[in-house]
Amino acid sequence: MKRLFLASLLSAAVLVVTGCTAGSGPTYNAYSVDWRNGARIYRAECHGLFEGASTCMDVARRICGDKPVQVIDRIDVVRTADDPRSDPRVLHFKCGEALSNKAPAETGAVAAQAATLENFSLESDALFPFGKSSPESMLPAAKARLDEIAARIRQHEHVSAVTVVGHTDRLGPESINGPLSLARANTVRGYLVAHGLDGSIIHAKGVGSSEPRTHCAEGDARALIACLQQDRYVSITVEGRK
Repeated sequence: MKRLFLASLLSAAVLVVTGCTAGSGPTYNAYSVDWRNGARIYRAECHGLFEGASTCMDVARRICGDKPVQVIDRIDVVRTADDPRSDPRVLHFKCGEALSNKAPAETGAVAAQAATLENFSLESDALFPFGKSSPESMLPAAKARLDEIAARIRQHEHVSAVTVVGHTDRLGPESINGPLSLARANTVRGYLVAHGLDGSIIHAKGVGSSEPRTHCAEGDARALIACLQQDRYVSITVEGRK
């Protein structure tokens, strides 16, 4: 991505705010992203203390000017499993009319024909360093693998849903494992969206250690960690029409 300088789209005051600290008012970053199909989308990040989802939407309206804002994707901050709040701080959008909705009959027909097109499984140890989940911490080999997966998904013409699920092993409390699994799933989802996939059909969730694939007995700590490796992974399921 490249930083978008909005001299012709934003007022001078907004340009100054971009470089302000949270103590002097809302701050945000705005970027442009070129999708591989040639479309131009934008990413607004609003992480300051005095910001919220409405800040990102205000930025989108200023960038689009007299064109309507078409929201592609909203990403909330990582929260604990018992925190019900919703306050997305990252917004992907484009400027222009939204695609028209399909007729109910057609939508129902597509849903009835949906099938699993692809299943991918990526070990968390190959995606992130221990205990990490941010995009900046993602390992180079993981990005290369996700590039391959994104290319595979784009080969399907009728994808209706992509589900990204984060999993952890049973070590540690669920109050940590749940948010960690969700954060990793959101990072993978964000990478796929940033590399050209439709964020409106990609959904992320974290299930913590609730869906293990192993049956490891208690014992030596190192041996147990190694045995539980298969429980630390991110799955990607692609659904649509064949």
